[in-house]
Amino acid sequence: MDINISEQIAFLRKQRGITQEELALALGVTNQSVSKWENDICCPDIQLLPKIAELFNVSVDALLGYKTPSENEDVILQLKDFFNSLSENGKTDFAFRAVTALHTLILSDYLAGSDDPVSGWDINSAMENAAKSEWGYSCVSVPEITTTMSKGSVFFSNNKNICFSGLDINKVCCITQAFSNIDNLKIAAVLYQLTVSSEDIFVSTKEISEKVGLSEEKVTACIFGDLFKFLLEEENKESRFRFNGMYMNILPILSLLRT
Repeated sequence: MDINISEQIAFLRKQRGITQEELALALGVTNQSVSKWENDICCPDIQLLPKIAELFNVSVDALLGYKTPSENEDVILQLKDFFNSLSENGKTDFAFRAVTALHTLILSDYLAGSDDPVSGWDINSAMENAAKSEWGYSCVSVPEITTTMSKGSVFFSNNKNICFSGLDINKVCCITQAFSNIDNLKIAAVLYQLTVSSEDIFVSTKEISEKVGLSEEKVTACIFGDLFKFLLEEENKESRFRFNGMYMNILPILSLLRT
């Protein structure tokens, strides 16, 4: 069987955002030892394998890059079980790392088959950078799927299911028209930043005004104008707002257009 432990350790470490120094400290070895493992100069001591596997929450076989014929469980079910085992904060962190990894894998596969391959492309480093939101912009569109990433936003689309009815087109026109106004977009961006951390946060027009640098009168006019259909107003408190949950995705999607 092929043993790819050097590649696996580097991949798992970068996916979890762990430095070589942090991994070495957790295992009680030197930084140089981890570096040698990842550069395929030597392998970890066999007694360390269970500890490394436990640290990365994988089996020893998976750590070795080997899958036995009996391991035929659907990867989606494995993903579900792993996701359910995480803390609430861990779930959101893992979900983002997972989608950035999928985007990077699709991009890497696309680059490998292109007529103009990227020199020096390293999939492990690319995944690490993607998980840290360090990429500027990348997009892959093939007949089966479109995926786009810009820093902290990732988008996937099954191209086979994209279709627009007349009503859909009207809705999209209404949305894009509202956010084509620069003051509306500035106010929406600030409102998103101020409330995204919790569904219980509502902010006043004064808070928005101070943050966005527009008069409170202008903010109020925009909120009760084109933006109002996208917002919720706090019950029993006048002039405190947040995005309606069903529209909370608008700003991340718009951020993907920044090229």
